[in-house]
Amino acid sequence: MRIIVICFAFFYASFSIAQVSVGIIAEPTLNLSSIGTLPSSQSDSLKSLRSHDYSLGLGIKIRNQIDRYNSITFIPGYTQTNLLLVKEDLQFLDVIHPQLPEVRDFGQTAEKKAYLRYRQKYIGTQILYAKRLQVNTGDAKLTVELGGGLGAYYLLQDDIRVRTEAFAINNDYTQIIRDSTGIEVQPFLFNGILTGDMNYKILPDLILIGGFKLTLPVTITTISEPTIRLYNASLRLGLRHIL
Repeated sequence: MRIIVICFAFFYASFSIAQVSVGIIAEPTLNLSSIGTLPSSQSDSLKSLRSHDYSLGLGIKIRNQIDRYNSITFIPGYTQTNLLLVKEDLQFLDVIHPQLPEVRDFGQTAEKKAYLRYRQKYIGTQILYAKRLQVNTGDAKLTVELGGGLGAYYLLQDDIRVRTEAFAINNDYTQIIRDSTGIEVQPFLFNGILTGDMNYKILPDLILIGGFKLTLPVTITTISEPTIRLYNASLRLGLRHIL
């Protein structure tokens, strides 16, 4: 938490001496997971973890335009990462999760599946440097930038959302488990970030943002076995207003 406070103070000071713009940004994200060695006691719990799932991040974009070609951006906001486990061909008395009752459905009309989505919800900030490329886009209103930086996040909550297919548990097809999820999540998460953006000036003081972001983990997602790392690829969509 201290590093986030220091970043706020640093950017407050730097933003007071240059052109500032403020906006909102949404980041639809593809989560790619990498799992370390599984202990034998957990060989049946996470070995079928799917390699990808989707989530969404939202933030307030505060940009300091240092000069014509260079900028520093501060994006406080919310982000979520997901790990997806799919259990297929479930049978009578199979266990989906230790916190849920056994499968009691006798019906054989369709294959029974369970989707266990481990969700990690964070609040934090991205600190990004970007450089405008001197390329001819064919439109004076359109500019292209490349950049990178660091993301620092604090864990608000983690849980599991269990969705069943072809059968119900306790008369419901969706269950939320917030205690004893089966993995212990790192309370602080740090990521390296690479970005590429296109900025289009739709009005003299209003800019449309579109681009991509690649996130590489500096810290692992879990502090319990198995160790899990998340790599993210995101689209970046937003608007910012020049003050």
